[in-house]
Amino acid sequence: MSNKTNLDFKLRLFTIDDSEEFITLHNLIYPDHLLSLESFRHREKTRSTKIQHKHWVWEKDNIVRCSVLYTQWEEVYHPQKFVLKIYVHPDFRERGFGSLCYDFIIKELEPLNPIKISAMVYEPHLHGISFMENRGFKNTFKEQESSLDLMTYDPKLYQHKLDHVLEQGFHIVTLSEFRKIDDRADYKAWEIERDVGPDMPWTDPITIPEFDVYKKTVIANPKFNPKSWFFVLDKDRIAGLNNLWKNELDKGINTGLTGVRREYRRKGVATALKHTSLVWAKKQGYEWIRTDNAATNKGMLSINILVGFKFMPAWLVFDKVKE
Repeated sequence: MSNKTNLDFKLRLFTIDDSEEFITLHNLIYPDHLLSLESFRHREKTRSTKIQHKHWVWEKDNIVRCSVLYTQWEEVYHPQKFVLKIYVHPDFRERGFGSLCYDFIIKELEPLNPIKISAMVYEPHLHGISFMENRGFKNTFKEQESSLDLMTYDPKLYQHKLDHVLEQGFHIVTLSEFRKIDDRADYKAWEIERDVGPDMPWTDPITIPEFDVYKKTVIANPKFNPKSWFFVLDKDRIAGLNNLWKNELDKGINTGLTGVRREYRRKGVATALKHTSLVWAKKQGYEWIRTDNAATNKGMLSINILVGFKFMPAWLVFDKVKE
């Protein structure tokens, strides 16, 4: 990078007025994982006050060309563990801007004495993988994304999976339906997430935020739809949960959490939830559905593969731990 470019490069703090420019930058880099203004603003507005989060941008010709931030994951919160994110406009890659952003953010983090810094890299971004490896980061986790063509999915082939669960005395309802018979439905949805959270694979133990935070970040999320949240009930107790979330891309929808309480596992609950959600999505006219699973979660990956899900590029977590 030339000295002139170095002199031109000056990061400034992100403001809410930068939101649309930042989203444009994000969507150029991740065209298959679009971010909407509504979702971005919801995330900014509902972030917990305990989360240390700071965001900078660099403009050229009145357009945001680079963005860098540090933040913390709410579900695996630790006051000295941070996540960094660097965005460089595709036209400005291989020119040293990523390095300048990285050096800047590491210096900003020093006073906070981080014991671990994490970053997520999309598997096709080979430059991002080598960037992290060259700075001493290790790939510690692989989140496998998969997609199913709902146009070819035939619910009749899997009806026996649902019948098997119903014959055991369980019944299946949506959150909308559950709310009509139980005024604590939302609280019970939070309870099962809290109970199964520690069993979900990740680089650190997962802890679901308290209910008041959950209501703001999950129930009030613009992608939330109570008609696409499905429960397997044992009387009035939730045995398992599966939820679907709106996708920014037309004709598609995403699977969120599939979780089953330990005492109800090996009974076909997760499989029944999977097919219930697929049938619903197909009836709504969605053409495809995506899901993310830890590459080590062989049970859920097997369920998906048997249905016809195909692997997409994964998301890789890179960590650098203080020695």
